[in-house]
Amino acid sequence: MTGPVSPAAQVGPASYVRPPRTPAEKYEHLAFTFCRMGTVGLIAWALSPAIFVLVVAIVAVVLYAKSITLGVSWSKCFLRRPTLIVGTWAAIAAADLVWLVVLHERVPW
Repeated sequence: MTGPVSPAAQVGPASYVRPPRTPAEKYEHLAFTFCRMGTVGLIAWALSPAIFVLVVAIVAVVLYAKSITLGVSWSKCFLRRPTLIVGTWAAIAAADLVWLVVLHERVPW
């Protein structure tokens, strides 16, 4: 039973066949990455600079908006609907901007 293993029996990353992604799926995947980064930034807001959350929120809004224009109607993000995700991150960006500008918090450069 310790003979050579046939190529068809091998399991690993090379054996996972994925169809090529459409442009819409590529933008959604990239947007989801920024969504995760922003969520981690929000959780660690006390430890991370507020400017990080603002930048990531803006990038997430732009990428999700682009994926919506390309036809994406569902996301892996826990909010599921890209329009809801854009609204949430836009509100977070606005709140963060108020935090930085109106409340005069120092930007850690």
